[in-house]
Amino acid sequence: MNRIYKVVGGALQTNSYVITANDKDCIIIDCCDAKKLSEYLKDNNLICRAVLLTHVHFDHCGDAALLQNGGAKIYVHENDVALIDSRGNLAESMGFKFISFRPDVIVRDGDIIDLYGIKIKVIHTPGHTGGSVCYLSENTLFSGDTLFHESVGRTDFPTGSREQLSKSIREKLFTLKNDCDVLPGHGEPTRLFFERSNNVYV
Repeated sequence: MNRIYKVVGGALQTNSYVITANDKDCIIIDCCDAKKLSEYLKDNNLICRAVLLTHVHFDHCGDAALLQNGGAKIYVHENDVALIDSRGNLAESMGFKFISFRPDVIVRDGDIIDLYGIKIKVIHTPGHTGGSVCYLSENTLFSGDTLFHESVGRTDFPTGSREQLSKSIREKLFTLKNDCDVLPGHGEPTRLFFERSNNVYV
């Protein structure tokens, strides 16, 4: 069974999630603050093996290169690769430095990532960016900036689309058979069935 820990950091108070099944090896979803994450890993005797990015805006991946230098492999959807070294990562426009990286693994819709006892399904949910994804593991959906508690991600950035975002949520997330915890890229957790009934933005 997965154990999930949240680390909040970075300029925009982004949520990163540390997942482990064996209390030794872990996967991190989004990398908001390498210093905080490294301290957390050290304090809990965990080794980061992979960083799974929900999208490549700087507040979700700006420190990914630092964890990659420590041996972690970076996973990115194919449609977001072009944003890494462009203004589309939003760092320059918001006045932040960005450490570039090259992804080790390209993910696509429906892929199953199976690492160290953790199985994660990739769900491509374009809208916030063209390559935004959510990750489903056991009964938890890591929704990045696609779906929030009673809200959704912005669509006015490069490769964003309001129409695509609504379609992604309605057709990819709200059609999932089971209710599940939703852990977003910012803010507090929610539940999928709650959002289906109460989210006025979809």
